[in-house]
Amino acid sequence: MQAIVHVVPHRKRSDPDEPIPLSEAPCSLNDAVRTALQARLRGVLASTGREVIEDPESKSALPDRVYSFLVGDINLVDVSVELVHLLRNSQSGVNSAGLLLVAEARLGTERSLLIVKLEQETGMQATETFVNGLRTFDMKYLADLLFTEKSKIHKVALFPEGGISEDRIEGWAADRQLSGKMAAFFLERFLGCRQKNEPREVTRRFHDATTEWINAYVTDPDTRINYVIATLAELQSGNRFLDPVEFAQRHLDIFHRDAFIEHLERSDVPCRSFDKDTQHLESRLNNMRVGFASGVFIVAPVNALDDQEVLTLEDQGDGTTSVTITGTVTTATTYAPPGGRRRQKKEGGTGESPSAEGGDGSPAVG
Repeated sequence: MQAIVHVVPHRKRSDPDEPIPLSEAPCSLNDAVRTALQARLRGVLASTGREVIEDPESKSALPDRVYSFLVGDINLVDVSVELVHLLRNSQSGVNSAGLLLVAEARLGTERSLLIVKLEQETGMQATETFVNGLRTFDMKYLADLLFTEKSKIHKVALFPEGGISEDRIEGWAADRQLSGKMAAFFLERFLGCRQKNEPREVTRRFHDATTEWINAYVTDPDTRINYVIATLAELQSGNRFLDPVEFAQRHLDIFHRDAFIEHLERSDVPCRSFDKDTQHLESRLNNMRVGFASGVFIVAPVNALDDQEVLTLEDQGDGTTSVTITGTVTTATTYAPPGGRRRQKKEGGTGESPSAEGGDGSPAVG
């Protein structure tokens, strides 16, 4: 691994554009330093890394620079110089000073470009010495400590050569300062990328693929209902992230887990932690519908399905299930499923036809 380190000074947009002290050659990384660096960065990308893809609307030059490096048109020193200028220009006055590490790395067998922003640390070093035959210690102030055990990795991006094409680049990025989400200046203005899996869309895909798998693969009625309840509980939880593998380990029987993960992969759902956003699902998470071959179905609040004093489903052992509902009957009406006829404007006027209601007296949903 070859690496270049540049100092990125703090600068407000109104400050004069002073030259950056630039590195002119790779720094040496011995085996111990390289091993520690790899371990730290693997941990960061595994816990908070997200797949990113070039945004065609972005004005950032970084994707072009990454492409040029990975195809061999520009060397590591030159690309690092361009990236440090791009980083400084993308930051606002609130961004702290730090260090930018740009390194040639390997992801498996693929040549890759690694970009890391980390804080610049200071410290004191005590060196034993003797004065007039007496032991003492010289104290030195070290202003440029790099990558100590307590140093903070702020942001990371990794672009492998397998993720580049003529029209886009793909890779991974992580922002430790925002716990999984990424600052706009880093993701959009600097990297020129967007998340490959938009949180609202990938959360919806997880919900749809999971319920589809449950109904297609799980035959036991009780297990099927328990899995759906677990899915809704996971989506409604306060956790900001959702890890499908962890979900399977916590909620599914061991002999169901592999089939579940394989189904998610076929359904284009990432099987690693992703940012959860249920905005597209809010109206679907509070109630659950249980359908029967006869055409009868039950719609009930999720908490009622967990309360055996209210609703009990019992397997009869012959492929059928009996349902017992205990409570006070409050209403009995006719019913039409959502999607009744749309309101029609009267010819020559602005009035509306009387077919505006569904069979249960409620407004029809077009």
